Parts: sequence; structure tokens; C-alpha cells
Amino acid sequence: MSDNDKIREGEFRSWSFPPEKIREWTRVFLSDAGYELLPPDYIGFVLPAIYGRRKEGEKTYDIVGFDAPDMETSTEALAKLAAARAVLGDRADYALLLPPINEYLLLEYFRQDRGRWYLAMKDLKIMVWLINPAEEYVWCITGEPLDKTLLEFFVQGKISADFLIMREINQLLWEDELREMQNERR
Repeated sequence: MSDNDKIREGEFRSWSFPPEKIREWTRVFLSDAGYELLPPDYIGFVLPAIYGRRKEGEKTYDIVGFDAPDMETSTEALAKLAAARAVLGDRADYALLLPPINEYLLLEYFRQDRGRWYLAMKDLKIMVWLINPAEEYVWCITGEPLDKTLLEFFVQGKISADFLIMREINQLLWEDELREMQNERR
């Protein structure tokens, strides 16, 4: 499959990578960042796609990742991340691993239901990583790792979409509140 075969044209451009390719490139990325990839093992009831650990002096950083082919089907991966978080708590970073997604569709997903999915991910400190094995990059579009060393390895460094998404959600909430106030005056 050539690089152009991975891009699907249509109303919205999308990228298609087999889950194995997403996991493989994530492992390379984490290895480059100094992480040891741990053998597959259950965390409570769930088996992560990726589980890595990095030690720096007395500090240990763990990362747990689950993948999904797109945002529409990410609910299962998000539930597994929440289950892993219930076991490990704040001892680890948690990442939803996705192929690149059209920006418009991504914003629509985060804005739906007054930001329900986005705000839940923020509450659980779940990062969203867009992974492109063909171009060999990982972009952390929402959230931030406990291990700040990872920031040096992301394609956009410290630039995430959190500010833009929160602005969009706040605008939606403000518009809803304004409509309610106008309806009360009638």
C-alpha cells in the first residue's frame, strides 16, 4: 500500500492505517522517547494496546494507550482507558491512539452534546494522539502528559488544540444560555 493509498478522498479527507501500523509506530515513538515497552498484561479487566514505562532518577512514568480507527468508534477505547485509570489512577498517562483525522470532523466530535466527550476526556486526563506512520509523527492534540519529556517528541511540541476546543465549547454554552435568557423574557 503506497502512501497515497492510505488517504481517502471524499467530502472529508481521511487517513486509513491498520491498527497494527498505529501500534507499531506508537511503539517506535515511545522507544525514541526513552520508554521501555512492557509485555502485554491486563490492567484490571482491560488489555492495553500499548503500555510503556520510563524511569528518570527516582521518578517513574507509565503510559497506557488504546487505539481506535476513528472518533466515531472510539467509545470502546475510551471506556477501556477509563477502566485502566480506575486501576492505576494518576500514576500513568492515558492516550487514545488515532490515525490523522480531518480537523472539521474532529472539532464536530468534540463540540457535540455541549462538549460532552471532550470534557469527559479532560476530567479523566485522557490525551488524544493523532498518529501518522507514513509521515512518522505523533501529535498530542488534547491533553498533556505527566512526563514533560514527551513534549519534545510530539510533532507540534506544546501546541495542542485544547484552547480552540474549549473556546468552541464555551461559545456553544454561552449561546445556549443567551437563548434561555431570551426565552425567559418572553
